[in-house]
Amino acid sequence: MNLAAIASEASKIRTLRSAAAALATLFALSAGLGAVSGWSVRRALDEGTGVVRDGFDPVSTGVAITGYGQFALIVFGVVIVGHEYTSGMIRQALTAVPRRGAFYSAKLVAGGAAALAVAVPSVLAGYLATQWGLGAHGTGFDEPEAARALAGAVAYLVLTTVFCIGVGTALRSPVAALAVLAPLYFFVSQLLTTLEGTAWFAKYLPDQAGIRMFAVGSGEAAFVQAQDPLSPAEGGTVLAAWACGAALLGYLRLRRLQL
Repeated sequence: MNLAAIASEASKIRTLRSAAAALATLFALSAGLGAVSGWSVRRALDEGTGVVRDGFDPVSTGVAITGYGQFALIVFGVVIVGHEYTSGMIRQALTAVPRRGAFYSAKLVAGGAAALAVAVPSVLAGYLATQWGLGAHGTGFDEPEAARALAGAVAYLVLTTVFCIGVGTALRSPVAALAVLAPLYFFVSQLLTTLEGTAWFAKYLPDQAGIRMFAVGSGEAAFVQAQDPLSPAEGGTVLAAWACGAALLGYLRLRRLQL
């Protein structure tokens, strides 16, 4: 592993304003939406409006915010790659680190490490803010599945970042990458999951498989319910496969790049 290349990529991330803004947005969204979500659920429970499902679980509610904050890391994964292509800096970067495998590995490691560094406090902040909003209906970290769900939410965000870095590298354009990823995560997969003829494979899409990593019990820490959902371990395996596949595709495209 080329430590100098990793340090260089980490420095690029720190100085890239759009990347820093995306990471800051993740934390702000997690904390803010967590408090609002918890308050909304508490109000529904207190009023008995029936909006909240019978299978309400405070742990599941506390990690569900991850599904909304993920867009910040989708943008982060795309921009740390795309800005080099749009600015022409990719030539300088590959001149400094001619071995493209070393260059690309360093970007994946630096991007994943940055995502991890922000995902941990963001997931914890979102969980605590949700429990605060839930009031008497909330819980702490001592619930049996709380630690596993929180760890799964963090891992989901990191793997999503790696997946998006791979897609961004393959497409070489932040606009094109976001044009693919945004609909996939926030429209296409949810639509396919609700259709009887496509639900059987929609659960294997990266977001639908990944959100199973922090699902708790029979509750759905997701936007929609899937038919015969994957277990947390199965969901993590599927998302890891997507991340590895996207990373490999990105490397193949980078290797063939003509400067």
